[in-house]
Amino acid sequence: MLLVKNIDSENYSLVYDFLKSVPSINNVDERILKNASILFDDEKVIGCISFEEYDSIGLVRYFVFKKNLSVLILNKMLDNLVKNAKGRSLLKLVCVADNDQIEELFKELDFELITKRIYLNEEIIKNTIFGKSKMLLKNI
Repeated sequence: MLLVKNIDSENYSLVYDFLKSVPSINNVDERILKNASILFDDEKVIGCISFEEYDSIGLVRYFVFKKNLSVLILNKMLDNLVKNAKGRSLLKLVCVADNDQIEELFKELDFELITKRIYLNEEIIKNTIFGKSKMLLKNI
């Protein structure tokens, strides 16, 4: 049975190991992991989404899941994440989409493309390593 839960001391090591098994994740940041919503299939972790806090904005991080999950299930994970973000007084969630497939997924999850000029550490994001990426936003 599929079940969405918040990360806690009982499931922390399972989630940590799940993320460490992903080749593109070199380091798991505990500050980000503490905000995670986890998808379980019985006792097995099959999805994780979290956010990193920046003032009143949460940057979506660690969005990892089995490829065959429906948008409905992903929305349940996101709904739980939104609840967590609101509990931390965040107003928006932002994500970085570095390809069309990720952009389309976040649009299906009700994120909107940001067309304004965006800065990262006082530099226009287009001039950084994220220059070819698209930023999407969800008001919460």
